[in-house]
Amino acid sequence: MPLLKARSNVLLSNSFFIFIIRFFPSLANLLVLILYSRQLSQNDYGNYQHFWIQLYIIYPLICMGIHVLLVTYSADFILGLFRQLTRLHIGLYILWALTLSGVFAFLQQTALHISLYVSFLFMLSFSLSVVLETFLIVFRAYKSLVTISIIYSAAYFFIHFYILTHGFSLQAVYSLLLIITILRFCIYAVMTVVHISRTGFHHAPDGVELKKARSLWLHLGFYDVTQNIFNWIDKFIISLVMTASVSAVYFNGSQNIPFLPLLLSAAGSAVLMQLASSDKENEPKGIVYLMNQSGKVLSGIVFPVFFFLFLFRHELIGILLLKYNAAIPVFAVFLLVLPVRAYSFTTVLQRMHKGNIINAGSVGDIVLACALVYPLYRLFGLPGVALSFVITTYLQAAFYLYYSARLLRVSPLKMIPYANWAVKLIAFGILFTIVHFIGNLYFNSRITLFLGAMTMAVLVIGSLYVDLKSMKNGNTQ
Repeated sequence: MPLLKARSNVLLSNSFFIFIIRFFPSLANLLVLILYSRQLSQNDYGNYQHFWIQLYIIYPLICMGIHVLLVTYSADFILGLFRQLTRLHIGLYILWALTLSGVFAFLQQTALHISLYVSFLFMLSFSLSVVLETFLIVFRAYKSLVTISIIYSAAYFFIHFYILTHGFSLQAVYSLLLIITILRFCIYAVMTVVHISRTGFHHAPDGVELKKARSLWLHLGFYDVTQNIFNWIDKFIISLVMTASVSAVYFNGSQNIPFLPLLLSAAGSAVLMQLASSDKENEPKGIVYLMNQSGKVLSGIVFPVFFFLFLFRHELIGILLLKYNAAIPVFAVFLLVLPVRAYSFTTVLQRMHKGNIINAGSVGDIVLACALVYPLYRLFGLPGVALSFVITTYLQAAFYLYYSARLLRVSPLKMIPYANWAVKLIAFGILFTIVHFIGNLYFNSRITLFLGAMTMAVLVIGSLYVDLKSMKNGNTQ
């Protein structure tokens, strides 16, 4: 029991800090999305998002899964891997990063007429910052990272606001953003050097460990690339074949819900970091326990958010985004994927070094989704495009859950807190339906939206309180 309690406390602590480090940039981006959606024409807004869509498609290729691999191992082991790198390895990676940054810069200059050096340096510094930030997270430099995150996010929003009030220009926006992105990268680089110099050499991986790490890295790199392609390929295709205004409508409707991907990533990373320092003998039991606990905590946040956004979607988009009511059907379909986000389905496979299974599910996901896009688009229009990705996400989750349970030799139902989830889905669904009905019956849309938001906040806080109290008491059910 004390061991399980300790694991829960460390899991929550790591999850919180990882989440909060990435929360502020996500918040700033959300505020910019709302501001620019309301103030810019659909054509200008579509062009603005064109830059980010292509950045999120290409930057994982530069990172090559390194940032995903880092959280799988202890800090000592990572330093051991780092010391195995030769100048040739480092030189080839730098060449790879420079080449892809050049490709990105060419695309932006061709489509948006943004100068080559701005796009080139932006992509390079942005991608490398992702890797260094993860490295510093593994070394638990939490306080410094939170401070940098807050300052960067404030500057990010200020730059967008300043450009909007002084004459919008894509070149101006990304030129100023480049300054703060390079500054953040330089700070991360200095912090990384300091941590490496202060940490002694404790663990030199042997040949077998190196081979396993290399294999996992290749699989994780491929998975990270394919997952980012999966998350952005629909927007990328729409941006290429449709007008900028239609692309803007689809982008707003299929936008990832702010903060939820961060929660999932933080929970998965925290579990992996905790398992990296656990004893091998009791690891299977520990994995099942930690996955159940993270699933309970995540569902207490994800489920209320899902019901709020789905039932109050007309009020939300009508009030916040004004010109994008056409995005509501896309938004409604896209929201159906949220319940499955209450669980990190690849964490167990990553810990067990089963990158081949992860990639099999990822490739199947993309292939099937792309196969469904056209027929579902012909049947349902833009919402059909979103539906194709929702369907395959559920199939992929079932695939991962089956193989995770098989590796741990337990029933798939043992891997998830299904009873906890069922109670929450039923209770939250009924409560939000009642609040939405009363709001529409007696109040205007703004008050109705406020009531829904308050209900969501109360349920999230209450659910987290109950689940966290249960974890502290060592309840494994």
